[in-house]
Amino acid sequence: MNLPWLPETKLLLIEEGRLLFLRLRRSFGGRARVVEQKEYALPRPEDFGVAVAAMKSDCLPRLDDLLLLGLPLEIFTIVHFTLPLAAAENLDDAVGYELMRHVPHDLEGLYWCYRCNEEEGRLAVSVTLAARSRVQSYLAAFTALGLNLSAVFPALFLLAWMVQEPGLFLGGGSGHNEMVLFDGQAVNFQAFESVEGDTAGTGFLLHNLPLAENRGQALEKAFLWSPAAGMAESLARLRPGLAVSEINNLPENLSLDWSGFPYSIDLISPQVLRRRRLWFKFEVAAVLFLLVALIGQPLAVLAGKRRHLQKLEKRLAVVRLEADKLSGIRKQNQATISHFETLSGLVREQSVTIDLLKELTEVIPQDTWLRSLAIRARKIHLQGTSASATTVVKSLEDSPLFKGVHFDSPVVKKGSSETFKIVVELE
Repeated sequence: MNLPWLPETKLLLIEEGRLLFLRLRRSFGGRARVVEQKEYALPRPEDFGVAVAAMKSDCLPRLDDLLLLGLPLEIFTIVHFTLPLAAAENLDDAVGYELMRHVPHDLEGLYWCYRCNEEEGRLAVSVTLAARSRVQSYLAAFTALGLNLSAVFPALFLLAWMVQEPGLFLGGGSGHNEMVLFDGQAVNFQAFESVEGDTAGTGFLLHNLPLAENRGQALEKAFLWSPAAGMAESLARLRPGLAVSEINNLPENLSLDWSGFPYSIDLISPQVLRRRRLWFKFEVAAVLFLLVALIGQPLAVLAGKRRHLQKLEKRLAVVRLEADKLSGIRKQNQATISHFETLSGLVREQSVTIDLLKELTEVIPQDTWLRSLAIRARKIHLQGTSASATTVVKSLEDSPLFKGVHFDSPVVKKGSSETFKIVVELE
């Protein structure tokens, strides 16, 4: 069933001479599938605003759509480092301090976003950075058209993420070359180079192929994205046994789990993203209600439940009226949302403490007593006693606001009660 009013994910990939548009539709499992592709002429970089305006006219993006822009690899810097586990208590500050040692730029002049996970007793951190001056011109083109750009990312990284096959991914054009080595889960090596005259990229391959091979991953496949197809002959000559595939457009059977993509930089606040997810759930619930109503109507007629059918029709009329009211409210809220997004950079990581305390009060069992509660960054530290500390952990795990619930120290049994220390991550 085609429901064009449901939120969608819209990808824009900048390439030499064209702006590639991909419309993805979300499924109930959270993944999005490519359902439409379009191309818009981009003869010069300064024509980007014209191409985006043509896209808006054709595709009519909605306020709750995800608008994602893929840019050349040279705009981004990917930094990897590790931190001690103790840094998790003030992770934002620790990551910012470490970045000052790795990046020769003032962080105020950068857009950046980090992801981390625990590996071998330390926090492995991956940070994606981009200079504000390089991104601002693209962002201004969307703002001028009344569109809200959700995130930017290296286009070649996303291509590898969507193909989900280990191999060498090559992109670029006559002015630059790009290379990414993907192991099926993460990018292990990336390189880019601005060139003049060497359209086949032979020099680029000669210099960077050995570096990629030194990563220890067996090179069996290479994927050439659009203009990089000119490298096919050079690649076949330099690595005869490598299977080469040329990709001009993404197949429609590809799908994307955007929430799991680790190499993007969000340009809107987490609060706004959360509101979009809640609105999407509301719209899905409305669709399910309408489907149930449509199925129930002929059954009621066949069963002779005329009176029940009339009540159902009245309820549907109320739903339609409420939907019209919500549509009007959404238009009125557009200006407010724009104002919130301007302020989102200042409040991006702030937690709503009252909501957290309310949720903790509701989910923690009645026989549990808390002696200490501390909120640090995106984690909550709890100390207390309960008849069963395991029941407390299970109750917190069942809450949609929390994740990563675990004991911070061994549980101490005293008589009929258990003393615990629990750490909870915010969703």
